[in-house]
Parts: sequence; C-alpha cells; structure tokens
Amino acid sequence: MKFVIIGAGIVGLSIAETLIKKNLLSPDNLVVLDKYAIPSDGTSTHNSGVLHAGLYYPPNSLKAKLSISGGYKLKEWCNANNLPILNCGKLLVPFNAKELIRLDKIFDNAIQNGCEVKLIDYSEAVKIQPGLTKQEKYLWSPKTAVFQPKLIIYKLFRKLKEKGVEFIQKGVILDDESKKRFLLDDNSYLNYSKYINCAGPGSLEITKSISNKFDNLSILPFLGEYGVQKSGLNIKTNLYPVPNPELPFLGIHLTPRINDSTLIGPNAVPVFRKDIQGFDFKEIKDFPSIIVNNLILFASNIQNYREHAFSEFTLNVRKKFYKNSVKYLTDDSIQDFSIEMDKTTYGIRPQLIEKDSFKFINDFLYEKINDNIHIVNAVSPAFTSCFALAEFIVDQI
Repeated sequence: MKFVIIGAGIVGLSIAETLIKKNLLSPDNLVVLDKYAIPSDGTSTHNSGVLHAGLYYPPNSLKAKLSISGGYKLKEWCNANNLPILNCGKLLVPFNAKELIRLDKIFDNAIQNGCEVKLIDYSEAVKIQPGLTKQEKYLWSPKTAVFQPKLIIYKLFRKLKEKGVEFIQKGVILDDESKKRFLLDDNSYLNYSKYINCAGPGSLEITKSISNKFDNLSILPFLGEYGVQKSGLNIKTNLYPVPNPELPFLGIHLTPRINDSTLIGPNAVPVFRKDIQGFDFKEIKDFPSIIVNNLILFASNIQNYREHAFSEFTLNVRKKFYKNSVKYLTDDSIQDFSIEMDKTTYGIRPQLIEKDSFKFINDFLYEKINDNIHIVNAVSPAFTSCFALAEFIVDQI
C-alpha cells in the first residue's frame, strides 16, 4: 500500500517534495493522483505569479505564519533550480482619504507579521516607478517578487517523476475507509496506507463524503480575468490599490512579468453559470446552491458583496483594466499605454463560505481525519506559502 496525495497542484507537489526531502517516504512508495491533468492546470498555473510578502493577513493566522517563511523557501528553491525570480517589490497606492487610513492599518498589520515594509513619500516612490501619480504617501514592500507559475509546477513535477514518484490521472469517487482504498473514476481501486487530500475545489467534496464537520461550508467560484499591457510606460514594480479589508480580493493590480510584459488584473467576477467556455465545473457538484448563495449575498450585501459585484461586472473588461491601470500614472506617462486581454491566464478561484453566516473563509483550513489530512481551503497565498505549508502539513501526520 502506498502513501497517496490527491491533487497535482503546487500544494500537492510541494508536499510530495517535502515527504521525500525529510526522508519520511521513499519516492517509490508515493502516488500522486489528479483527476484532470498531470501536473495540474488549475489555479496553480492560472494566477498573476506574485510572491506575496504577508502584508494583509491577520496576525497569528496560518496565512501570516506561513507566507513569509514560504516566500523565502520558494525563492531559495527557484534559485537552486535556476528558475527566474523578479525581485521587483510592490507599491500600495492610496487614492483617497479612506484608503490612506487603510494604508496605515495595513502598515501596522505588516509590522506585526514581521514583514519588511516602510511608508514612503512621492520623491522615493517615483524613483521606484517613474511616471507614478503623486499621492500623500505609499507603502513599499521590497520583498514582494514575481515568479512564473508554470515553470515552477513543471520543474517540480519533472524532479518528482525522475525520483520515481508515480503519477496517475484519475479521480477519487469514494474513500472506502474500512478497507483503506479509493474507488477511482474508472471503477478501479487504489489501496493506501495514508493520504493527503489537497484536490483544490474537489477537496471539500471528498472531505464531506467521510465527515460532517464541514457540512456548513460551500464553494463560491469566482472567475479571474486578466489583461496584458502591449505598449506604453515600462512598469518596474507591482502597483496595487489599497484593498478593502471586508473583501478577500486585492483589487486590480499591475504586475511586471519576467518576460518584460505587464499583467493586469484580476477582475474577480462571481460565477452564476456553469457553462463558461474553457472551464470545467464538474468538480463543483453543488452548483444550484452556488447560484442561490450568490443571490443571497447580493441581496443582503453581506461583506459589501453587492459593492464588489457592481464593481466587477462590466461589458468591457479591457476598458475597465485600462481605466484602473492609468490611474496609477501621470497624464504624460500614459501615452501609447494599451492593453489586450490574456485568456491564457484566466482562472477559477474557489472561495469557501459559511452557509449560515455567508462569511468568507479567508485562512488556510485543514482537518485530520483517521490519520489522513484534508486541506479544505488553500487559496492565495498558497503558491507563495507552498513549501512552508507543505512542512506544516507533513508535521501533522
């Protein structure tokens, strides 16, 4: 019987790497399952590739504890494997009095989390990003960086495969606990000694099939849309708005990529339909409740959901991206600034919510059931935190 990891995304691959690195398992005793692709072509490869510095997360949350150490570990791993990292930093730019107050709160929070940050004035900020619009102050995060998600995923996958880890492209239908075996989607069985469930949106469904602990949770998917700058001013650092703390989204930002282009987005659109071209929602089984949850959140405006929905829905996303991009820049620096949509980066973010309160679950969430680990929620910054999160999870076994 082998140790099984369900999910070949960045979390699953990082856990496999950690188990081998710590000499807890030999590679030939490890199997990684994924229903859709080996390695995963899901959220792990469809994101803006920002290595987060841990500014926003509540002190003592798992995100706060793991994102900073995870960022260091990911940079070290990329350097050791000759993969590029762009150490470009990040500027948070406030545009009104409310955002100035939020900026100070984020600064205090970041200091509590042990982040390297400072508040700077325009003279310092414009040296970092020429052509920047003049504001009273900015928050500078020098440790924020940019990576290429697909390069990391595929490098990690190839290294594990070369070591002898077995990869199987099949999905788990049922955990037959009494016999310690999975029923797979081709009606075959796979025996296991122990397993870790990190199947992304499918993790919750697998966990619910063996425990009622998370029956109060549901998935609310959001479509992340992206654009890419085709011409104009050279963007040298991440340019972010000051986020609304009542929403789990950071707003539309500009991210300089390693290939010298600039990624713009995401536009986090609530999903009301199951037939969005290019996306498979079969792993999210309870789709009727998603529609109901969206409508309830919209009507009740819990967590300012209506404000978010109105701000995200648009008939012209490219125009919205342009408007949100040029606000960071002075009038004379936006000449020839143009944007095209980049559907290769589009992705689905499976946001967890509580059914009774309709509150968003914003921290990493896991549960140990019968000596097996279920990672129920591993949203951003899961990629940044991947190696630290993997060590944390492995320590629970």
